Amino acid sequence: MRPSWRWMAAALTAVALGASACSGGGTAATGDGTFSVAVIEPDHLTPGRASGGLDIVEALFASLTELGDDGSLRYVQAESVTSQDNTTWTIKLRPGWTFHNGEPVTAHSYVDAWNATAYGPNGWANNGQLAGIAGYAELNSAQPATKELSGLKVVDDLTFTVALSKPDSQFPYQLTPAMLGFYPLPKAAFTDPEAFDRAPIGDGPFKMEGKWETGGRITTTRYDAYQGEKAKSAGVTFVIYSDTATAYTDAQAGNVDVFMVPQDKYQQVRADFPDRVVTYDAVAIDFLGLPPQDRRFADIRVRQALSMAIDRDAINKAIFAGMYRPLDSLLPDTAIGGGTDSCGRYCTFDPAAAKQLLTEAGGFSGTLELWLPAGVGYEQTFEAIANQLRQNLGLQVAVRTQPDFAQFLAALDNHTITGPYRAHWGSLYPSAQNVLTSVFTETGVGYSASYYSNPEVSALIEQGNAATPEAAAAIYHQAEARIMRDFPVIPLFSDAYVYAYGPRVSGVKVGSAELDLTGITVS
Repeated sequence: MRPSWRWMAAALTAVALGASACSGGGTAATGDGTFSVAVIEPDHLTPGRASGGLDIVEALFASLTELGDDGSLRYVQAESVTSQDNTTWTIKLRPGWTFHNGEPVTAHSYVDAWNATAYGPNGWANNGQLAGIAGYAELNSAQPATKELSGLKVVDDLTFTVALSKPDSQFPYQLTPAMLGFYPLPKAAFTDPEAFDRAPIGDGPFKMEGKWETGGRITTTRYDAYQGEKAKSAGVTFVIYSDTATAYTDAQAGNVDVFMVPQDKYQQVRADFPDRVVTYDAVAIDFLGLPPQDRRFADIRVRQALSMAIDRDAINKAIFAGMYRPLDSLLPDTAIGGGTDSCGRYCTFDPAAAKQLLTEAGGFSGTLELWLPAGVGYEQTFEAIANQLRQNLGLQVAVRTQPDFAQFLAALDNHTITGPYRAHWGSLYPSAQNVLTSVFTETGVGYSASYYSNPEVSALIEQGNAATPEAAAAIYHQAEARIMRDFPVIPLFSDAYVYAYGPRVSGVKVGSAELDLTGITVS
């Protein structure tokens, strides 16, 4: 169900009113048997290092806060997260939580983990998530003189404080499950980091059995000492696939129970898995990024013309079975403060106006290459976009692929992509802040999706961060409007998370943190 503005307003005030508490002892496990989930090979399983494998990491580790179905902020491992000035936050932990080896989860478990993630020489993927904490810049200089964030202080075993470099009223949202940089780690993580990455010891609802072998399976079992909501199954096995098409075929054959549906299967999935498809309108955007080194895209009219030549509605119906929503802004209407129509006429299909704009800009020379990673189901979408650009603008268009996600991301980092490319941001928490900061500021963890930053935009985002949650949305709208004056990317769609499952399981639910593994039961 798509959230209404009333729902978003309620979510906005969650921090101001104080988060509601989950029951400390959890609920009794009610089921038996294990089930399987199809996944793409993760890069790491240590939360601060992992840029993929979200379902696996969330099975093994627990967050401080989470979002309820109604968007309200709830406590998980935290007993409270409070601040008088939105700059210094006090985090109190619930007692009785342990890692899977029996080690207590303490304030040091969090502070040590956050320091390791923030320490630049470690090169951990989620380093940027901690950029708002005081002392981050010092840990990311050329030769850091310290390995500890000055903004983190342990008060006692169950209490620590976080001093931010600037006020941020939405800091508690950053402690929700998808923000992997904010998880705790046990002592073993620092004794042998590489061994730990292959056999992590978490504090979540499932514990690791054996080691992660590349290309194999990751087996977990229910952790009965877990203090949150206990899993209703005896365990979950993550089956690693090199491509989503094979996972889909295996699910049809009954070889895997739950899987994320690739885009090119949206039209047929309800027929193949009747009454066993679940969707969630995510705070996520698909867009075309543009290579900053290619001067053919320097004229804003070229970028706007490309956008107006794409029939988003037609693609959504033909390929996505209407499950996505064509974007008319940078912020989807599922985001707190989203749905602004900031793109206006430039996200409206108008091939005649698009052609006129391109002519005024002097046309486009050479072949326009569209880039995407192979093997994840995006080819059909990009062929459709290519055909529309050929037909509506008379361009020569070629669709190019990198062999996999890793090589695609490396090509982006190395600036060897030679045309518009598939870009995506799935918000790690449902605030406009996350989209704007992550994708449209130079320090954002998703900066390589846009390669755009602007001092005016950064200043407006900081103003929004310092404001009350109720006032922040209007300021974030100003930041979004300033970005769209430059039109640095081409908005396409607001995503849905689409999963399907086989007859062995029930209770499959998808939310802001994607798959809810604890609620799945095995028949």
